[in-house]
Amino acid sequence: MIDRIHGGNCSRRDVIDFSVNTNPLGLPEGLADIISRNVDSILHYPDPSSERLKSKLSILHGVAPKNLAIGNGSIELIYLVPRAFKIKQPLMITPTFSEYEFAVRSSGSRPVFFNACEKDNFKIDCGKLAKHLPRCDALFLCNPNNPTGTLLHSDEVLYLSRHVKKHRGLLILDEAFIEFTEQSKSAAVISEAVKNKSLVILRSMTKSFSIPGLRLGYVIGHKEMIEKIARLLYPWNVNGPAQLAGEKALADKDYMKRTRLFVANERRYMSGRLSSIKGLKVFQSSANFILCKLQDAPIVSSLTLTRRLLREGVYIRDCGNFRGLGDKFFRVAVRKRDDSDRLIKSIGKIFQ
Repeated sequence: MIDRIHGGNCSRRDVIDFSVNTNPLGLPEGLADIISRNVDSILHYPDPSSERLKSKLSILHGVAPKNLAIGNGSIELIYLVPRAFKIKQPLMITPTFSEYEFAVRSSGSRPVFFNACEKDNFKIDCGKLAKHLPRCDALFLCNPNNPTGTLLHSDEVLYLSRHVKKHRGLLILDEAFIEFTEQSKSAAVISEAVKNKSLVILRSMTKSFSIPGLRLGYVIGHKEMIEKIARLLYPWNVNGPAQLAGEKALADKDYMKRTRLFVANERRYMSGRLSSIKGLKVFQSSANFILCKLQDAPIVSSLTLTRRLLREGVYIRDCGNFRGLGDKFFRVAVRKRDDSDRLIKSIGKIFQ
């Protein structure tokens, strides 16, 4: 069993945290103000079904409210899906987000693993993956994938969706980081999900709007699939300030457009600078984070590098606990230019 360690678990506030993959632009304008002005909302019970937020999301995605359910972060939904659909033997790609495995095992499922190859830059071979689907009743797919940053395009996702449906399984598509990619506007997969009982899509507002402390996510799917998930949601599962923050964040129509442009530019800069450091292998990413590997480096392990960088006031995500990786891998979030330069300088200093 893998260790349960995630980014963002550094308690120090005097470090630059590259372990957390939230929006580097911070809160949308006016969001903090509207929460502070409505602090008395905590005196009242929140809308038990988050109907106002659901209505705004339905307009954004061009789907009916009945095709949506709101969660206390997408993590709540990840844990409910195996229970809602009685999944027994799901297929998972490695490396990927470890909570999928914890979620299915907690409901008594026995996962099957498909290994993405480092020599292929962890790009998923959909043809090979599809051959494993007949013996599984579900497929967990993170797109773009965490921690590799690899992205499947919508036609590849739909190809897998057809194969999952053929074998009467379920594709759980986690798009927690899709808003940071150029493919975020693609409606092909969403339009398929609302009519296909073999596909559900998970989204994270926590990541997109940099509100990890509030917890906010949602699922898109066929109305019957949404009903099965909604039956397992606790009453008042999403607090009032989180619902309010979600509504306000969605009102800023240009925020994610600015984010995608910023992330693309800074990811390109950061990848280039990291690649120039002798002893590092940098993997191509489509997300707001970058996977790196120590290769002929003077530092023996990612854990050692993590500890050394912490002394320099920089915190990275040691990826040694990801199934399918090892003690040479680490992940860094795309941040603002000054922060990136601090990271590059600190790694260079340690390697020298």
